[in-house]
Amino acid sequence: MPDTMSLIVFCSWLVGGFVSGVSGIGGALVAVPFAAMFIPMHELIPLSCLLNLIMDGCIACMHFRHCRVSAMWPMIVGSLPGSIIGLFILQFVSGSILQGAVGALLLYYVYWQHTFRVEETHSESWTYGGAAGFGAGLLGTAISFDGPPVGAYGLYVGWNPRAFLGTLGVFFVIRSTITCGLQAGAGLYTPAVLEYAMYGIPATIIGTLCAFPVVKHINLDTFRKVLMGVIVLAGAVCLGRSLL
Repeated sequence: MPDTMSLIVFCSWLVGGFVSGVSGIGGALVAVPFAAMFIPMHELIPLSCLLNLIMDGCIACMHFRHCRVSAMWPMIVGSLPGSIIGLFILQFVSGSILQGAVGALLLYYVYWQHTFRVEETHSESWTYGGAAGFGAGLLGTAISFDGPPVGAYGLYVGWNPRAFLGTLGVFFVIRSTITCGLQAGAGLYTPAVLEYAMYGIPATIIGTLCAFPVVKHINLDTFRKVLMGVIVLAGAVCLGRSLL
């Protein structure tokens, strides 16, 4: 019989999977702040990284044929040292600081969504691709939010929407696999985390799959505005809780 925490995990990632499937914005941006009110950050972040792997796998399968394989190499290479540094941060930084970092990044993410503009596209490069991969590896392993750095890079080089989803989807699967391997080697997948994952994995898959039949009937502009409001509220709650 599932307990309260398991139901919280299930509901959080059911919504997170749906949000990710509808908008392309990482479901962890919604799921993690809510779950953080009940689950310690040092359990929640490894759990989120594991569930992100499942979520990204579902999305990558839908857009795999549009992946720009050559563009992934610098991001993957850059993500390796970033992931190692992120693991160090996760192991040695306190839960309150991690929660504050989550809150601050959520608020910055909304600000970035409203202000970031690309006046002209640029060629793919190892320098910027590697830097984006490094940022994704560091943030993804430390606080489970790897989207903003590589998302900005995708806009910088001007990928079309399907190439964007395909390339980042496959990259996230590879990067998340690296992160999960590092976290498993560090002993972060405790029995409690694995028990939560038993409820989070099916919730993530169900939520992501439920998004596909309804996405054509949703006003995406309105949906994104509501989602940004939810993320602002979640970020403020995380930041406030970290200061208490």
